[in-house]
Formats: sequence, C-alpha cells, structure tokens
Amino acid sequence: MIKVILCEGKTDAILLSYYLEKVSGWKYSKKMPKNFAIKPDNDNQSVNCYAKNSEQLLICAVGGKDGFEKFYQDKLSSPILDSNVINRLAIIIDRDDNGIKSIEKRFSESLNPVISKMKNNEWIQNTYKDSYRLDQQIETLLVVVPQEYQGALENVMLDSISEDPYDKVIVNKTGEFVKEMRAIASNYIYNNRTELKAHLGVTWAIQYPEKVFSLIDEQIRSVEWEKSEVLKKCFEVLEVI
Repeated sequence: MIKVILCEGKTDAILLSYYLEKVSGWKYSKKMPKNFAIKPDNDNQSVNCYAKNSEQLLICAVGGKDGFEKFYQDKLSSPILDSNVINRLAIIIDRDDNGIKSIEKRFSESLNPVISKMKNNEWIQNTYKDSYRLDQQIETLLVVVPQEYQGALENVMLDSISEDPYDKVIVNKTGEFVKEMRAIASNYIYNNRTELKAHLGVTWAIQYPEKVFSLIDEQIRSVEWEKSEVLKKCFEVLEVI
C-alpha cells in the first residue's frame, strides 16, 4: 500500500523528507509506485517518492494553502476509489491566522466521499465505499503548524533554530532587522508571510554565509533538524506513517 503526505510548498516537502529520512528511515526512490505515477502540474508543485522495506511514501507539495482540495481531487480521489491504493493520507498545513477547529472542519467537509473526518494531531480511521460499493478504510492525519499559536512552518523552524542559546540571539536580531526593513522594502516584504520568509532567509544567511547562493534543499539539509525537540513535538505523530 501507498502512503501520501500533502503539504503546502516545496520547502515544506524538503524539510519533511529530510526529517522522515532521519527519524523514520524513509529513503528517496526514483521509482514511483506501479500504476500510480502522479506528476506535478506546475513549478509550484512537487511529487517525490520514498521507500522503506516494501512500503512507499509520496510527499507532495500542492502549490499553496488553497491547493489541497484540487490536488486531492485531480490526483488522489480516483485512485483511492477505484483501486484502494492509499492506506494513509496526512495533510500538513500552516495555521496562519486560522483556528484549528476551522481547519479540521474544512478538510472534514471538502474531501468527501472518501474522507469524512480529520482531526489535528490524531490518526483517524475513515470508512468509505469504493467504486464497487465495497467498504474500504483509509487512515488520515491532519497536522496544523504550529499548534500553540498562529503562524507557519517557518515559525517552527525558527523556534527549532532558537533551541541553541547562541542561535537564539541571532534569530531575535534578524527578526528585529527584517521588521525594520519591511517599512523600507515594502515592494518585497509586503505582508506577514513574506516577513516571516525573509526572517528565516536572513537567519540562514548569517548562519551559513558560504551557502547563501545554494539551493534551498541544500540549506535545509545543512541543519540537523532531527535533533530538534520543537520539530519532534510538531511531527512526532507523523513519524509512524
């Protein structure tokens, strides 16, 4: 059976793949699941396969917080209903300014007829009727990031970096700098989301100046995220996928 993780963007997908490689033993695989080779529609999406023993995991970036339902309907709904090829589906989404209950309601209502209930930080068994009117089951997990406050995955990554007292000073100072720059560089830093991304980017530029021109995946893999208690708390329930 195949397991699938849906997340917002490519940065999220890279971090999740690195983390699950380190803590759960998943390894990148060039071989897509047989008869289930889904592909991204544009440059904002990505689909990568990972393997462990005889199991396969797809980590998919859907291209933004509003892209989950369309990606699911276009690429996953029919294979689930027709072939029952997916036994576990996890959705990782930024909390932003939304409440957890409203996000749970969104996905409990929008992924029918297969999924009728999703709950934050908890695996839920959903029963559905496949194309042959037979009862089937799929386990689903919703992970809203961060759980304790409004924000996004970048907040969690900055919190993780701040676990080291030395780096915490850097994170605080770069945050102050980016806030000051937002008023000056409003064409580039024009809302809270871009300010947050700039904060993380400037922090990395200070920590790894020799890699400032490296690809984002190389920058992410430079950090030993698997040692972070912050990330463990955030993704521990995902480790068993």
